[in-house]
Amino acid sequence: MRKTQKFIALAAVASLGVLATACGSDSNDAATDEAATEETVTEESVAEEVMTEDTAAATDSTEAGADAPQTIVDIAAGNPDFSTLVSLVTTAGLAETLAGEGPFTVLAPTNAGFEALAEKLGQTMDELSTTLTADVELLKKVLTSHVIAGKVMAADTAALNGKEADLVSGEKAKVVSADGVVSFTIGTSTATVVTPDIEASNGVIHIVDMPLLPLELQK
Repeated sequence: MRKTQKFIALAAVASLGVLATACGSDSNDAATDEAATEETVTEESVAEEVMTEDTAAATDSTEAGADAPQTIVDIAAGNPDFSTLVSLVTTAGLAETLAGEGPFTVLAPTNAGFEALAEKLGQTMDELSTTLTADVELLKKVLTSHVIAGKVMAADTAALNGKEADLVSGEKAKVVSADGVVSFTIGTSTATVVTPDIEASNGVIHIVDMPLLPLELQK
């Protein structure tokens, strides 16, 4: 009888040990699974955060690029009405200069302005182009006779009315600013502003109706 009771007691203890081990194993497995789940969630959260930050940075960069201010050369090159002017500036090797820090004020004739000059001189556009490009140094002087060092807005010309503006070429242009009309004159060559104040990152463009000719081309 005592042996039977002892055997039952030992069996009970063994059963409790197995049960405890099993419970402990289940708890450990659950803890391990929970830790793995938390680690996965954390890694996914970090990855999502990095992707979100990278996407935001890329978006900001794209928007900044889209809103970036253009230089005088960028604006002229992007407008087909200035194709003759851009071609001449490129031939003269002045594109890099006019894309520089500046600031510059550019009196910019359109293609129609060059055509008007050719008609005034009794030439075709091809003949005018040949005249202007035959001597690169002369071409540079013609083009820089349309540039003022510094930024001169249309409103600023009121203070220059009747005075002479120094052009980058070394020529001087008489300024007339009255009744909302602004013009620049070298000798007998006059350019009237038709569209003022096109602002660029390195200055301002005033569209004029006619190219200006330096004095040596007026002889």
